[in-house]
Amino acid sequence: MRLRNLLLIVAAVGVAGGAALLRASSGLIARAAESRLEAQTGRRWTVAGEAGLSLWPTAAIVLRDVGTQEDFGNEGRGRLDIETVRLIGPPLDLLAGRGPREVEVVRPSLTWPAAWWRAAEARRAGNAAPAGAPSAGAPAAGVPAAAAAAEAGRGTAGTPPGRVTVTGGTLTLRDGDRIVALVEEIDVRASARDAAGGYDVRAGGRAGGTAGTCDLAATPLGEPGAAAGGEPGPAASLAFTCRAPGAAAAALAGSADAAWRGAVLTLSRLSGTLGRNRFTGAVLADLAAKPFLRLDLGFETLALAAGPPGASWRQDLTLLRLVDGRVLLRAADLAAGEVRLTGAALDARIADGTLEATLAPAGFYGGRVQGRLTTAVPASPAEAPRHALRVEITRARGLALLSAAAGFTLLDGATSATLDLRGAGRTPAEALPALAGEAALQIENGRLAGIDIPAVVQSLAARVGGDPRLAASDTTAFDRISARFQLRDGQAATRDLALTGPLVTASGSGTVDLAERAVSLRIEPKLTRAAARSLPRVLDLTVPVLINGAWDAPQVHVDLAGLLGDNDLASGLGALGTELLDALLPGAGRPPPGPPGPPARSSPPRRRDRP
Repeated sequence: MRLRNLLLIVAAVGVAGGAALLRASSGLIARAAESRLEAQTGRRWTVAGEAGLSLWPTAAIVLRDVGTQEDFGNEGRGRLDIETVRLIGPPLDLLAGRGPREVEVVRPSLTWPAAWWRAAEARRAGNAAPAGAPSAGAPAAGVPAAAAAAEAGRGTAGTPPGRVTVTGGTLTLRDGDRIVALVEEIDVRASARDAAGGYDVRAGGRAGGTAGTCDLAATPLGEPGAAAGGEPGPAASLAFTCRAPGAAAAALAGSADAAWRGAVLTLSRLSGTLGRNRFTGAVLADLAAKPFLRLDLGFETLALAAGPPGASWRQDLTLLRLVDGRVLLRAADLAAGEVRLTGAALDARIADGTLEATLAPAGFYGGRVQGRLTTAVPASPAEAPRHALRVEITRARGLALLSAAAGFTLLDGATSATLDLRGAGRTPAEALPALAGEAALQIENGRLAGIDIPAVVQSLAARVGGDPRLAASDTTAFDRISARFQLRDGQAATRDLALTGPLVTASGSGTVDLAERAVSLRIEPKLTRAAARSLPRVLDLTVPVLINGAWDAPQVHVDLAGLLGDNDLASGLGALGTELLDALLPGAGRPPPGPPGPPARSSPPRRRDRP
């Protein structure tokens, strides 16, 4: 019994000692991991959960509740929290501090102030750095969790792991209590290539209800690529393919040489395709302070669509306040929906939440077009972005332009126009109903389809007696149409519509509803002297014509009520006499016949007296 009791005591002591050893080893592993992470990233880390060695199903050091944070003063606090980190490899290598073969990061969550650069700028200006802040201006915790974990797993030999995976990640940019941007379901898998070196990376995520994926192959270059500023950094040749079906139907694919110098990333010798559109160019991203992005892209042809059918993606324009930048875009042939330009050059600059996009003079349906768009994004998300647009069109082919832009086929001719518009809205559909400003239109040497105005006047009698609706095949040639429009609440109104032509002149007024894509116009044409020379004076009159309905299928007809109520017309008809009235309005020139009466008696011849 004594021996048995002794064995029980020894077993209890062993269990207690083993538990104490496990607790001690957990603390040692956690402190070692914290030290290595701090050495690799330049910031303090904590391992608040368990830290231990797992031998099944594979040997791994497991760290739970890993985190780091940074104080940005008035801008808020940034945090990176990771639920689990697994460093997988031979136990002896892991215990000896050598790098793992694989790194798994489970549910990392990065929350960062949207305007973190303000604190960085203050530090560079000489203010004291807040506790826990890194020496660099750019947020080190902004590096993807996969990269941070890979750095932590390099060990003394500096060998990167063969595979890094991230599952269930989240990236949140906050402005106080407001979420400015949110990317969820971030999954990354990076695998080393044994033969050529480098990594094959597949990454995906979801933002605003739209999911996207990117496949990337990175191969190290022999020498660092050229970049602006800083010390030479790593350089690699990249090949990529990105897809976001909810935002764009076409995939983005290409290749480039990438180089890091400090906080500056450059992509040189960039070339690729966007769907069937080929491009070349370069990209620069500077993250030293407020992110600055510069894109210089040239396309042979570029077709921009509104998006795939049923797409629910909607860009939050408040993101424009988070970056500065410049985009230079050139396209030999540019199509925006159904509208086409040739030799287009667009220069877009964004600074402090204001976007200015300038279109240099470009070919436009046989003429020229140029313009400028300014969008100011307010700081409060409750306010809609404000827009100002100015466009100048010179002698474009009217039928091709209007039918492509709006499905409007009523007018043709050499079209010149100026638009000076203002509005507010997050999308064009929101901005149109509140659009204001002014516009001027002039069309020369053209035709008005759907109505032959001279024939209307010349055959007035037939049209009054029959159906006043006009044949769609009729046309009216003109020398010039001009009008000035005042826009308010999405309605373009004019009172000085004027038409001059060889056979007819006209004045008019009405409105164009931009949001509903509808027209309501009344024009009052009159024959010229040459056209009315052989006609009776009564036809020297105006014939009101109404154009109503959707602008892609308007209804054109004579205003009979206005025509028959014209006092000048009534006076003219009375002056012509019964013959012309019988021709125009049968039976209108004499009173209706009365009822038949008794036959008249003949009087007997009067007898003449003889003298």
